[in-house]
Amino acid sequence: MEEIVLDKSYLDGAPAAEVAKMCDGYTALMPQELFFEMMTTCPESQRRCFAKLPNRDSPVALIPPVGVLVDFERQNQRPCVPLSRHRVAWGRYAFNRRLRDGSFVPSVEDGRVLAGWQSQVEADTKTFMTTCLSVADVFPDLSRLHQTELAAAVEKVRQRIAVDHDLVRTIYGAGAPPDAPPADQIDTRWAVFRYYQCRLLAAVRMFGRYRGAIPEVAGSGFWRRAEHSMQDIYYVILGSLAGGLATLDKEPRDDFLLLCPNSAPRSPGVFARAKG
Repeated sequence: MEEIVLDKSYLDGAPAAEVAKMCDGYTALMPQELFFEMMTTCPESQRRCFAKLPNRDSPVALIPPVGVLVDFERQNQRPCVPLSRHRVAWGRYAFNRRLRDGSFVPSVEDGRVLAGWQSQVEADTKTFMTTCLSVADVFPDLSRLHQTELAAAVEKVRQRIAVDHDLVRTIYGAGAPPDAPPADQIDTRWAVFRYYQCRLLAAVRMFGRYRGAIPEVAGSGFWRRAEHSMQDIYYVILGSLAGGLATLDKEPRDDFLLLCPNSAPRSPGVFARAKG
């Protein structure tokens, strides 16, 4: 059965019948990033997301975060696909029913775990923004353009990142640790390749949006949007590895279709490899 990665926008916004149909027709993958995002969202959104999952054991396949998949590749020197072989729970499992009706109250230990995850997300967002600010080191022409020329140039660079695999391998090879898979070995089947490629795609977009500088007044709204953009990267990485992504957000959809141009819409918000 074809794999497809879910993101929060899909679970939050798609009709329950569509979510059920998608879970029945695919191996629906819930990354750990999605689970934690659902656990730290507002109570109403949390209830809505969990309630739309089919009310049965093992409604989706839980898979570990991108970092775990990258570690698997480093340790085994081979690509991590298919993602479903890394599922966290091979047996039957069920989400707490109180997550479906909105009555779930996390324990003290749950609260510590979720707070730790949120702190990690905040740190990852700051690291991601540093990448965005320095992306002109890789594409110096971007910093020399007038604002009216920048949007077209950003899209041209993003197209190049999507198709120029040697460029991605060169950037990866410049900073890869000694025990990492060799640059000439990795390709689009590897999580570490998609990690570098997808971060570049997102960083160039963010560079164009903010012209390589964090706004002087960067309040909570700015960092919330930056965090959302950073989290989207993980869904695009995993979706491109699986060959399918269920999302209602424009940016991850655009990035996924840029990386997987032979994909097609199967139903509203669901994109997967074209049949035939």
